[in-house]
Amino acid sequence: MDNSSHHTQSDSHQQTLMAGVDHAWLRMDSPVNPMVINAVMTFQSAIPESVVHERLLTQFASIKRFQCRPSPALVSEAWQVAPVDLDYHLPTAQQSPETDAELQQLATDFINSPLDTSRPLWRMLFVPRFRHGCAIIIRIHHAYADGMALMKVLLSLMDEGASMPPLAASIPTPHPPSPSRWLKRLQPFVPGQGKWSETLMLVEELTTELLKMGLSPGEANIFKTPGLCGKKQLVWSQPLDLMEVKTIAQTHQAKINDILLSSAAGAFRRYLKDLNQLTSWSEMRTVVPVDLRPLLKAPELGNYFGMVFLSLPLGIEDPIERAQALHQRMGALKQSKQAWLVFQILQLAGYLPDIAEKELVRLFSSKASAVMTNVPGPGFPLHFAGSELDQVLFWVPQSGSIGTGVSILTYNNRVQFGLMTDQQLISNPQDIIDCFNAEFESLLLETLMTVPWPSG
Repeated sequence: MDNSSHHTQSDSHQQTLMAGVDHAWLRMDSPVNPMVINAVMTFQSAIPESVVHERLLTQFASIKRFQCRPSPALVSEAWQVAPVDLDYHLPTAQQSPETDAELQQLATDFINSPLDTSRPLWRMLFVPRFRHGCAIIIRIHHAYADGMALMKVLLSLMDEGASMPPLAASIPTPHPPSPSRWLKRLQPFVPGQGKWSETLMLVEELTTELLKMGLSPGEANIFKTPGLCGKKQLVWSQPLDLMEVKTIAQTHQAKINDILLSSAAGAFRRYLKDLNQLTSWSEMRTVVPVDLRPLLKAPELGNYFGMVFLSLPLGIEDPIERAQALHQRMGALKQSKQAWLVFQILQLAGYLPDIAEKELVRLFSSKASAVMTNVPGPGFPLHFAGSELDQVLFWVPQSGSIGTGVSILTYNNRVQFGLMTDQQLISNPQDIIDCFNAEFESLLLETLMTVPWPSG
């Protein structure tokens, strides 16, 4: 394979204006929180380096967006065509990790190197030897697309890419708001065949949500220690059996998502308890991304998601009671316009002066301790050049003062819990992974003890 720069556009000065919301994510970059989505894919058998490079160049680097870098323009920012360089964008690791811990360290080292802003803002490190197979560590700047879109792009690189069903969002698209009592009284007097009524209804709900977010107290716990250092750490759990999660959910009349969120909350609860930081009223507010593509009829790349603020009830000891509380809270968020409002604010922020956007990021990030994402992937095994995809893990970035990221991904009837932390906040994130494993085992044991066994 030729190591020279890979061009697919004849005009290197070609520019396309960047969407406001993509510009907002570009400007959220900070020395301690780069806005980069990270992923790790491991495969069960070895794949020749030339085959990996060929597929990534023809199926990923051939996408016009990934041939561009952000470039200053008169208004906002623009996408400018820039060369894709094989040596830089698709390097090969010299190390041969044998364990998850060794691969985690390699991934941690890779993600702590800043992306070169003079080139397209992505890199993929090919690890030709990991156990009996290989791995790819992926970094793509958030300005290119959101996590749901990038996960779809990465999975489309697989042999089954063209035949895969679309990924489902972890939170369904919010329902339209229903009019309040005072608005129902006004409706007969509002002209315009209901258009003014719809506008008033939207203004009412958005104002309510904005006040809720703006007036909610800032987070104050060990996950919000001032002064992030910017040194990120990646860890992940061993896969859970999705059938076991389903059994727990069915036994307790809960949803799979509720059980997974309860287990994640339980991990943070155990961690705080071990540090003597837990109280009966402990809460931990998280930011949860919500895919809005179905609502917006949006294109595949770009950022088309909002966010909701979900508070984890760490003070509740019983995992089933905690799952029920989370189910109620998620239900209320699904009915709200919070996700849509945050998307509109981000769109606006992309056109505001830089100082105004930084103030918005500071305000919103002060309201949460972690970012939590949950993506249900395909329920069947995928392959890359015939090698089975064993694990796929990803982490979305944190912004402002948030230094903890949690990811839950379901693939091939297994569930994996991933964690990204700032070293200043958590010196050994494996402790939280251990808490997650213990929490799930405890929940599974409790379920087995409550399931009636056949007599005789």
